[in-house]
Amino acid sequence: MAEEIALGEGLDKGFFEWADVPAPPTMAEVLAVYDRCHDDITRRLHAVDVMRWEQNVPFIYQGQEVMSVPGYENAWGFLLDMIHHRGQISTYLRPMGSTVPQIYGPTADEP
Repeated sequence: MAEEIALGEGLDKGFFEWADVPAPPTMAEVLAVYDRCHDDITRRLHAVDVMRWEQNVPFIYQGQEVMSVPGYENAWGFLLDMIHHRGQISTYLRPMGSTVPQIYGPTADEP
């Protein structure tokens, strides 16, 4: 959810300022953050002016500009990073003796 929040806020402000935020300590708190933030971030992304997607939006980490690319390129980068992390989860779970949840649809672990 941190990436979605950063994307919505960054496009709103005209720059991304990434801050490492610790994950909530329990799954219940993870779900609560998601439930609390999802609708607002979705509305904000729908409301972003079309020109903002085309304009360079600087990405700042620890006070330094890391890159400055159009908003849509940042959004693609965030999306691909989320996909990557979901893939990591799916490859770690099965060797640890767990089942793979439905990340993008049914899995071979389901009856």
